[in-house]
Amino acid sequence: MDRKQFAVYAALVCVIMGAVVGYGVSTRNALLPVIAFSIGIVLIALGKRGVKEVMEDERTHRISEKVSRRIYQVFVIGAALAGTTLIALNKHIEVGYTLAFSACALVLLYMVFYGYYSKRSIEEV
Repeated sequence: MDRKQFAVYAALVCVIMGAVVGYGVSTRNALLPVIAFSIGIVLIALGKRGVKEVMEDERTHRISEKVSRRIYQVFVIGAALAGTTLIALNKHIEVGYTLAFSACALVLLYMVFYGYYSKRSIEEV
């Protein structure tokens, strides 16, 4: 399988997953979306193994690292500001606390993973 065939395959799997999740939500069946996501992830991973071409290189990984870090920074700052603003305005307090706590949880996760990867050499990762 080449990259274009894999892209079509992955898109088809995602469409089917979306349909199954939509059906599960409409019938109030919480187990169906979990099963759909699990099977979809496995199918996409198996399909990716069958690709003979190079899918990623060092440049792709470096770009991904920079994008991930920037998205993390933007979300944490935005969630913290939105959460504290909602709490301070006494509007949608539950949403405000959810955003503030999710920002705190992400900062803690970042610190844990940063500590873990800083103690290991890059080659082991």
